[in-house]
Amino acid sequence: MKKIIAVILVASVMLCVFAGGSKEEATVQESPVQIAIKEAESLGWDELLAKAKAEIGDKELVIYGTTSRVQENSFTEKTGIKIKTEQPDDTQIYEKMQAEVGNGIYGADVFVTTDSFNLVNLAFANGWAENYVPAAYSDKLAQGDKNPLVALYYGRLFIYNNGGKMNNYIKNIWQVTEPEFKGIEMKSPLLEKCSMNFLITLTSPEWQSKLADAYKSYYGKEWKSDGSFANISYEWIYKFIQNCSFINKDSTIAKDLAAGAKGSTGFFVFSKFRSVDYSNLSVAALEGVEGFGGMLYPIYSVISSNAKYPYAACLYINYLLSEDGFMNIFGKDMGAYSSNTSVAISEKAKSVGDQDLAYWLDKCVLEDSAYISSVYAQAYTKIAAWCAGK
Repeated sequence: MKKIIAVILVASVMLCVFAGGSKEEATVQESPVQIAIKEAESLGWDELLAKAKAEIGDKELVIYGTTSRVQENSFTEKTGIKIKTEQPDDTQIYEKMQAEVGNGIYGADVFVTTDSFNLVNLAFANGWAENYVPAAYSDKLAQGDKNPLVALYYGRLFIYNNGGKMNNYIKNIWQVTEPEFKGIEMKSPLLEKCSMNFLITLTSPEWQSKLADAYKSYYGKEWKSDGSFANISYEWIYKFIQNCSFINKDSTIAKDLAAGAKGSTGFFVFSKFRSVDYSNLSVAALEGVEGFGGMLYPIYSVISSNAKYPYAACLYINYLLSEDGFMNIFGKDMGAYSSNTSVAISEKAKSVGDQDLAYWLDKCVLEDSAYISSVYAQAYTKIAAWCAGK
């Protein structure tokens, strides 16, 4: 990561030095990938499929994705185009972008990533990735989901073992900062960048206000600073982190809770219900939590700026946004929500009480990439130190 930060600084200096007469020429000239994307934006599925198959032949479309779901093979079954996948984590995917695209080396055609901060401030800022929005889905996407393109959302939620009897165990978000909730299992925000982005988003004025309302409701008094924290959000974050036990995998947390004691609590991806007996697990947000019940994090899909097969890359993103693609790759189970507003959740998801995206947008914290960028250095340093001190 230190290398990546250094690249940003060097790039900034070089932009200042060379922001002279060549600037106009650079903005006019389009790369082969940009030309392909511009054409693909107006093509229908069949036209784009023909272009992609002619381009790639029997070669493989390479996808780097931070989720294992990209290994699913229905795209190949539908199109005949083979895929090859790698699953770097949130940090590694940008290190690979820097090492490969940044040095003119072909590595991947498509990136599927969850980290909005590094996507905007590294990948786009350094020209490592290109955005693509299929015309067929443009009017079905929220404006904020178009650049960078959000393919879908996942929900990371407060979930507890109800012991077969409990309900409404978590009624107010300030409860999880209290001593009785010591041991909440979650992935470390130092390893899970979307969780760090969630915590940073909480420090925004909007969420300070919501946390203040929840605080007054829970404690019966207004929050007042004693000088220990810059604002109410930092107090909640600090106390929550102190209560957490960091676990490496969401699937492990789901198994721990399913086999755990009554009242054991975790903050993990709802979709992991698929891998455990969830009969004694309750999703707090579905019962109602003052403040918020979890976080929604976007999964972005963009094209490498030196993709070898840009038409096939565009076709893959079309597939992700289609109902067929979403259901086959992500939507079979609970906890995943297409950014295509015309696509509903599966019947299996509904059977465990899951709701469509609009419901979760009202119940969860949605990361604010613009705000995160404006405060990242200061907020990250503070929160990371608290996490590292665990």
